[in-house]
Amino acid sequence: MHRREYVTAVGTVGALATLGTGRAQRALERGCPVDDATSVRPGEDVVFEAAATPGVDPATAEWTVEGPGAADLAGAAPFWSYTYRTGHPAAHGRFEEPGVYEVSVTVDGASLAWQVTVTDDAPSAPTVELTCEPGPDTTITPNESIEVTATAADDHGVLHWLVWQEGRNATFLERADLSGSTATVTYATAGGDAIWFIGGYPMAAWAICRDGRTRAAQTDGPSVEALRDVSITGTNTPVHAGEDLVVDAEVAIEGHSTYHGFVEATVDLIVGHDPTHVDSETVEVFAGESEPVSLEFTTATVRNTQTFPARVETRHAAAETDVTVIGTDDAAEHGHLSVTGLETNAPVTGGEFLEVTATLANTGEGPASREVELVVGHDPTTVDSRSVAVGAGETTTVTIGYDTYPVANDDEFPVRVRTGDDSASQSVLVYGRDGGNGGDAAQFAVSITGTNAPVSGGEFLAVTATVENVGGAAGSGDVELVVGHSPAVVDSRSVGLTPGETTTVRLGYDTYPVANDDTFPVSVRSTHASDTRTVTVYGTD
Repeated sequence: MHRREYVTAVGTVGALATLGTGRAQRALERGCPVDDATSVRPGEDVVFEAAATPGVDPATAEWTVEGPGAADLAGAAPFWSYTYRTGHPAAHGRFEEPGVYEVSVTVDGASLAWQVTVTDDAPSAPTVELTCEPGPDTTITPNESIEVTATAADDHGVLHWLVWQEGRNATFLERADLSGSTATVTYATAGGDAIWFIGGYPMAAWAICRDGRTRAAQTDGPSVEALRDVSITGTNTPVHAGEDLVVDAEVAIEGHSTYHGFVEATVDLIVGHDPTHVDSETVEVFAGESEPVSLEFTTATVRNTQTFPARVETRHAAAETDVTVIGTDDAAEHGHLSVTGLETNAPVTGGEFLEVTATLANTGEGPASREVELVVGHDPTTVDSRSVAVGAGETTTVTIGYDTYPVANDDEFPVRVRTGDDSASQSVLVYGRDGGNGGDAAQFAVSITGTNAPVSGGEFLAVTATVENVGGAAGSGDVELVVGHSPAVVDSRSVGLTPGETTTVRLGYDTYPVANDDTFPVSVRSTHASDTRTVTVYGTD
């Protein structure tokens, strides 16, 4: 699994040599230890860094140790991404036996060396303690803030740097300059940006002295869960007493860089001045996207008209609106909006606008203000609506519609206009764009040829597919990658092909760093066909 670099390094490290003579030369200067000689105790850690002129490749640095005893020196460790971001060769060492050692680095023809004396009389390593607010036993949302505070101390009084890094992959986050004997530094971020905490990894900090002595500490952080936002998109209010009141809502998952997968959200409907829970629905929403949800309940048969709040809630958010139930004694005064006529521009070809015109008559004794909805399909879906106000005894027309789906084959289905008081329906025909069998139009067949599954959570899942125009004419269209048991489009490509022509498309997305293994379907689809495979994403645990 490849390492990800989450945060770009800030600032530059070390002093750069001043070069004359008019041509670029390679040069190294001591960044840490800042002097050419240092002392450490046996078995304690020391950091070496060479400040380099621009253009030096730190990956080519060669580190060597000469001395009387055992020494463990790792180039670039423990700051792999730190070295990569700054361009300065660095190493991390430990000397187990007393004596005098020479540590040197050579890169692009330039060399630098330090003398290291390992003795029990050397200053002890600095200390560093970390605290996190909120703490490890807390759960927050991506928008909430996190502060990690490091307290460093050195009895020798030569604190130099504090380096923050993610504690699992040693990904460099930020560096702060220190001085003196004690220092307190705070690293602030938002939950949605703290990918290490989201993945269950700790935060680490290294206190480094001017003579290279160092010590690290870690702390766990809070759990970060996606923010489940909710809004009300409409209702069928007013309704007559005893009828169903419907509240339409939309659930959005706000995760920043937190999630790359589906998040389950439960939405509750609560009504009344004395709040009463009347309905709930659970949906799966892909991070960064939204899903509609409808909640409803059967109103009580009351005599007098009542207006009261209807509230939708998730665990993180809520939205509220007022709704009205017309009492049985007041029905005549509130009007009754009947659908007395229905016309459409059907048949249309898939992808064209389907227009529906309804004639509405208020047969009641009072004005009627209603939300008129267009509902289509055998699995009824509201696709458009208009607000109307019709006086007692008056008639009006309303035109509503939507862009039909570009189906390949002919499709016949019902369209219904409803006012809350009445409804009327009509069957319409949408012609397939390819006449049902390709005909003289383009028609794209798709076939998945491979995936890079299984992948580990957080890695890129790639899917390769072949697309062939099996129709009788040239054309273009979108090919989409759809993933999950609650399908969501995560990637797409536009292709244009002549009859019989074939092309290969590569689609994919960054999977969510799930804790447990997850197996789910992935599909590649055009407007005419699809192909599906089952893939596995390994959990980070």
